[in-house]
Amino acid sequence: MTSRETPTGLNSTPTDPSLEFDVFEAVRVRLVDALTRGGYGLVEAERIALYVVEISRPVSHLMKVLTGAAMPEDEEALSALSKVIDEAPALEKARRLLLKSDMD
Repeated sequence: MTSRETPTGLNSTPTDPSLEFDVFEAVRVRLVDALTRGGYGLVEAERIALYVVEISRPVSHLMKVLTGAAMPEDEEALSALSKVIDEAPALEKARRLLLKSDMD
């Protein structure tokens, strides 16, 4: 799917293993579209969207761990948090690209 295509509807069921991929792909595509309409070049928009989705995956996992029906083990919660922190550089890269384009 290219950024110019409309994301398909999220017709998966909650138990479908492709649901998470579909959600992140829809976010990426729609973010690229919004950024290009906002004046960013396609390559910049694709890079920013990839960085944002890269950080979103571990954040989503952290939220699943912490909002599950059962209280997670401390190790599981801290491991999920560690993965979020490990991806912080991706968010910083997206921020720098956004700021660089704003200054141009």
